[in-house]
Amino acid sequence: MAWHIARCRMMDTLSGVASMRFFLRVALVALLWLAWWPAITLGQVTPEPKKGERPFAQMAETWTRTLDRVAQETGRPNLIDAEIERLREETTETRQAAAKAAAQARDEATALRALLAPLEAQPGGTQGAKPPDSGTTDQTPESEAIKAQRDRLRSDVALVDARVKQAELIVARADQLVAQLTKVRSDRFARTVLKRGPSPLVPSTWLGLGPDIQFAWTTQMASWHALAESGVLTAALHDAERRSNTIVSVIGLTLAWLGLVWLRRYFKRSVTTSEPSYRDRAIAAVLDGIGMVALPVLAVLLALSWLPSVETSPEPLRPALATLVSIAQNVNFFLIVYGLSEASLTPTRPTWRLLPFSADSARVFCGRIQRLAGFVSIAVTVATFWLLELPTGPAEVARLASVIGLIVAAGLLIFGQPTLRSNAWQSSETTDSGAPRLIGDYPWLLGRLALSVTLIAIVATALLGYTALAVHASGALLSSALIIVIAMVLHALVHDVVYAASAPETPPGRWIRRVFGLAPDAAIHGPFLIVVLVDLVLLAGLAVILPVVWGADPDDIGDKARRLMEGFSIGQHRISPIDIVIAIGLFVAAITLVRVARRALRDRFLPSLNMQDDIRLTIDSMVSYVGFVIALLLAISALGIDFTNLALIVGALSVGIGLGLQNLANNTISGVVLLLERPIKVGDRVIVGKHEGIVRRINVRATEVETGQRAMVIVPNSEFLQSAVVNWTYADNVGRIDLPITVVHGSDPEKVEAILRQATESNPHIVGVPRPVVMFKTITTLGLDFELRAHVDNVANTVTAQNTLNRTIIASLAEAGIDLATSPQLPQRPAPAAS
Repeated sequence: MAWHIARCRMMDTLSGVASMRFFLRVALVALLWLAWWPAITLGQVTPEPKKGERPFAQMAETWTRTLDRVAQETGRPNLIDAEIERLREETTETRQAAAKAAAQARDEATALRALLAPLEAQPGGTQGAKPPDSGTTDQTPESEAIKAQRDRLRSDVALVDARVKQAELIVARADQLVAQLTKVRSDRFARTVLKRGPSPLVPSTWLGLGPDIQFAWTTQMASWHALAESGVLTAALHDAERRSNTIVSVIGLTLAWLGLVWLRRYFKRSVTTSEPSYRDRAIAAVLDGIGMVALPVLAVLLALSWLPSVETSPEPLRPALATLVSIAQNVNFFLIVYGLSEASLTPTRPTWRLLPFSADSARVFCGRIQRLAGFVSIAVTVATFWLLELPTGPAEVARLASVIGLIVAAGLLIFGQPTLRSNAWQSSETTDSGAPRLIGDYPWLLGRLALSVTLIAIVATALLGYTALAVHASGALLSSALIIVIAMVLHALVHDVVYAASAPETPPGRWIRRVFGLAPDAAIHGPFLIVVLVDLVLLAGLAVILPVVWGADPDDIGDKARRLMEGFSIGQHRISPIDIVIAIGLFVAAITLVRVARRALRDRFLPSLNMQDDIRLTIDSMVSYVGFVIALLLAISALGIDFTNLALIVGALSVGIGLGLQNLANNTISGVVLLLERPIKVGDRVIVGKHEGIVRRINVRATEVETGQRAMVIVPNSEFLQSAVVNWTYADNVGRIDLPITVVHGSDPEKVEAILRQATESNPHIVGVPRPVVMFKTITTLGLDFELRAHVDNVANTVTAQNTLNRTIIASLAEAGIDLATSPQLPQRPAPAAS
């Protein structure tokens, strides 16, 4: 019994201990969880939606519903341009939102994988391996907290990857809908332009003009009456913001006009000036263009800004507003053509003409192009008034549109074809026979012939009843011609102004050469790069504007340009044209700064220090190389290329460098060694291989050595390290002359030695230390052999010193009655000075 009681007590005690162990385990797990909770929280990179931000699932559902609705509406027939534009804007906004969400999700996935990578790696193993099993004995078991954190990160990565795929799917679907909307708009435009109406060749077209004219007149008068009663124009007067903007614009235009008046007086075109420079002609043309084009066009646009938008205005007001807008646009068109023709051709001042037209051709072409512009402006304004809407107007005025289209096409042929004749395109230059040369020669002649054929085809198209096509082709042809002429004038103006400004005799040209440390008459290549850049910009603008003028979808071109600017992918990096332009700009700017710094270092700082010229040249070369490397690294950084990956690429290319580029790498490294160790310096007189001369320049790959015949020998840098090089001026410029003399038998040796020593004393190029030495070398059958060894102050004076010694010795020997042997030995090369 006592044993049973003791056993029961012992069991109670053990059970208590077990319960205590259980509670201790629970407490330990709780403490571990609290300890690991911050790490788990930090590892959770996918945060909850911020305040005011919807979850991704809701946004994806909204995007899907929007695209479904757009797809349904796109399938409806007879969509108008306004509806297509609205659907396109909704699709584009959805695509942008989805693309932004996909980019954010990719960044989150990258951050999550960076946190997951250490947890996926085994201790002492490789990254990405499976976690160790708990039963293995040779590895440390993982804690439950690490396993939980790894599982949580894996689930987060899977969730974010799913978001990326879902967003990319929405982006792809939006792109398909945009392409479909572009096709719908293109098909509608093609149907409108190619729609055939009543032909002017049919009598019923002319007989039915009465109802069309009555309908157009009634509609226009009603629209003007509604515009007057609507108070739209008077309401704009009470708009304080518009009124203040107009006042500021008027003040700005007035100040610009006053400044232009002063500039035109300062750079006035004087009839008495016989031969004005191109700079003066260009400045005068620009000022006249601003006065006759820019300021009047801005004034018309300022007045046009007071009108409400035609598209957003009520239907009854649109015909009147469209007429007012057409008047303003056509006035601007005439001002542009008139101003450009007068400013560039100057028919009344031949000496100030900017373009190479003859006097008669300039006058003829200027008058014809201005008459053509006047007709087009009036015709388009009248067509807008009577047709209510271009290009063909509503169906109620179809016969009137056909007649007006024929009138516009015929007038364009009548007024346009004379501007294409050869007498309007004669150059101020003449051929060998004295006949005037045509501008552009045969290519321009073929182009003018093609334009003439196009004008005839437009009239034929209008006669067949394709009024919309004729009107559209006429407007597109005129707009294209005007745009191309403006681009050509800008190209010629920029080309001539840049080259004129960079000439050596102009202040900008002198400043550029002074900043970059160039010779006053040195040729610079910057103007060519500027002209090429401007030409590329002009070509890009023409490539975008001309297709739009002829009916291409501007939104589609914008989307393609946007995708082009987004760039292309190289591995995990994306490079866009903007990044390339920025990288080139940084590289050019860095190289420019390096050249400016080199000039300041070479001309200001280094001359103030007490150092040799060769050391200065070495420092200048090293600054150049280091600056080039820094500029290259800046350009690479602007492209977003990781230097780690770049190092891997360089390592992979090391095999190719070792095989195919071995000589180039060897010479480049040798050039750096030459600059650092300086076994040869600029100005040294050296013998390398079969060539002897003076070192003029040590480049990265090769060294320039100038021979005595003024020939420049390009020696690879490795030759100076791999072969024996004789450097006459390595320690100093002192050299030695070894001059052998052979006199006949019977001559007094002491007297000969005295004559040779006296010859060195009178020579200004022979130094006293080390003293000249005369050696009585040997007695031969020819006579007595002596050798004079003297040191010259500079090896460059060796030839002069030797000639002077020879003449002095011959004269002294003759005066002393000592004869030279009949076969003297030839003199040897000067040897370097003894240390």
